[in-house]
Amino acid sequence: MNGDSSITTTNDKKNGSTAPDDFLRQVFTDKKAVLIYPDDFIINADTGEVDKNVVVSDLVDRYQGHFSSRRLAVMFRPGTYQDVNFPVGYWTQVLGLGATPDQVKFTGQLGVYCLPANTDNYQVGSLDTFWRSAENFVSDTTFVKSVKEGDGEITWNVPVIDETLSADDKVQASLAPADGKFPKLYPLPTTVDGDPTYEPSKGMLWAVSQAAPVRRVQVADGNLHLSLGNNYASGGYMGNVDVHRNLLFGTQQQFCVRNSNIGSHAVGGAWSMVFNGCENGETVDGEKDDDDDDISWVGTKPQVVWEPATETRIEKPFVFTEDNAVYLGVPKLQADSKGTDYSNFDKYEIDNAGTTARVFRPNDDFNEIQASANKGIKIILSPGIYRWKETLEIRKDDMVVLGLGMAAIQAPGTGGPCIRVSPHAKGVRLSGLSLEASVISKFIYEGSTLLEWGDKDNIGAGSSSNPGAIHDLFCFVGGRSDRTVKVETMVKIFSSHVIGDNLWLWRADHVQLMHNEEPNRPELSEYHVTTYGECECDAGLKVYGDHVTFYGLAVEHTYKDMVEWHGKYGAVYFYQSELPYDVPGDVYNDIAGYRVHVGADHHIAKGIGVYSYFRDYANVIVKTAVATHGLKGLFENVFTVWLNGYSGIQSIINGQGALNREPGHPVDVPKYKGESVFSSRFWQGLPKKLLSSY
Repeated sequence: MNGDSSITTTNDKKNGSTAPDDFLRQVFTDKKAVLIYPDDFIINADTGEVDKNVVVSDLVDRYQGHFSSRRLAVMFRPGTYQDVNFPVGYWTQVLGLGATPDQVKFTGQLGVYCLPANTDNYQVGSLDTFWRSAENFVSDTTFVKSVKEGDGEITWNVPVIDETLSADDKVQASLAPADGKFPKLYPLPTTVDGDPTYEPSKGMLWAVSQAAPVRRVQVADGNLHLSLGNNYASGGYMGNVDVHRNLLFGTQQQFCVRNSNIGSHAVGGAWSMVFNGCENGETVDGEKDDDDDDISWVGTKPQVVWEPATETRIEKPFVFTEDNAVYLGVPKLQADSKGTDYSNFDKYEIDNAGTTARVFRPNDDFNEIQASANKGIKIILSPGIYRWKETLEIRKDDMVVLGLGMAAIQAPGTGGPCIRVSPHAKGVRLSGLSLEASVISKFIYEGSTLLEWGDKDNIGAGSSSNPGAIHDLFCFVGGRSDRTVKVETMVKIFSSHVIGDNLWLWRADHVQLMHNEEPNRPELSEYHVTTYGECECDAGLKVYGDHVTFYGLAVEHTYKDMVEWHGKYGAVYFYQSELPYDVPGDVYNDIAGYRVHVGADHHIAKGIGVYSYFRDYANVIVKTAVATHGLKGLFENVFTVWLNGYSGIQSIINGQGALNREPGHPVDVPKYKGESVFSSRFWQGLPKKLLSSY
């Protein structure tokens, strides 16, 4: 097959004079960070495959990509792409450039897809498959891919049998089953109960964990597969997605699904699935055991939260082309919404003059970027790492800062945040950004942040009619960079009426090995495992404003309460967290995975999971995973999971719920209502420093 013959693009020419790639390159000038398909690609003439050795092999490979400093956006112009199979690696965003998803369509075998990063070891599988995204296209693929393995040939769309490779061939012996053999691998379910039309060879593969969202995607006449075979997966988020057939969670531990259409069933998963404003799919089925009971791969049916409507919906801004110009689409606020919506947005032309919106690159002068922000010019950050020496101040209403290709901002060495939003700025959108901690002095650690929305002198400022929004924000303390980096709190929100839509706030549990450094845990030979005192961070999120809502929030491994909530009428739909692996018990006191403080009344939290793996110290005790001290709150599906290591979480919420005694199996409290201030349980578990104030 000739590569060019498999591509049909739509190129509207303004005055018939501009070549279709010229206007894109006038806006996106960095040919290394922004790849435009097919201009910047080499296509195999026989198979139609992208030559990955030229453009993306380093980011697909987990050894090179995991801690790479490269950032990449891959843009597909409007058109139909047959048998263009594009694997999405680390730090990569694949986006269609249509005003609506149906203007960019993939047909044939795989289209845009993501494999588990570690296919050598199903116990790791997709657990490290993060920092990537897929947006704004139609996947109409057959999902057939032949793979040579040993002397035989297997395909992803049928069960694989006799998968009995030894531990020496696959992974370190310490991670293999006792007999050194791996179980039979079934890449896809052969049937879906209740769906006689199910076809395992139709759909899109997106086998990922955190920080790997799917948005504005249509899976035409097929299924969305969120895992592959027995490979573990710990996702995840999808929003504004139309799945024509089945949504197959597979081995996903947890997942957040917002404003999506599910044509038939949602199937599988392990612990917690949260749906907001979704159409159909209310039947969320586990796999079936011998007695025809619903189970997950850990032997229990996942807990499901089903919210019929999304109370406040603000979709992520996006880039598209029209009439040989490039535009920024900014979706409008919607209330009590259901299902997908691809047309309700305002558009702003992006040009070099920066009249309404402008693209910047990492080496551009910070003062010029700040000056544009001061004028209200919407900012698009080209892929790369931005090492600013100052905080970017957002002061104008309706400002947008949109990162492409996982654009990263490294915090200034002042202790100040990467970005600060004025308490008086309404309708701000911060989207598609990665924020990194930097090396700072211990003397400015207290109060340091990566993002501040509002300030402590104006708590509660904000607009109910024009709220702010944060989309796909990924903060990390350590990993790629120096393990002496630190920040006290990753995100602080002082203002009211802010919407969070998919955030992962991560204190690194593993970091890149230095040159010639030996791993400190040989069984994890790829990384240096973080130990206490490295990559310091106390908290992931602190909220002080009222009416702040999150759809999809994950916080991991911080030293103190991972989430602190002080404002009234807060809401979180889906929370995934891991307590730190490396803390000694004598310094880890009165700590909760999620804390609602006194005065934070009317708090709603649904699908709240707190996991533990106390790896290094046996003396760690957590009295309760979730502590709530506000009035008239409502909590649903609050649960703990003992992943591994020493057991330490004594109860689930305010002393209720059992000690988890079985690794890998959730223990939950289905429903808990906030206590009256006159109840004795209200006072139990309060930190001593709070009790002393009464």
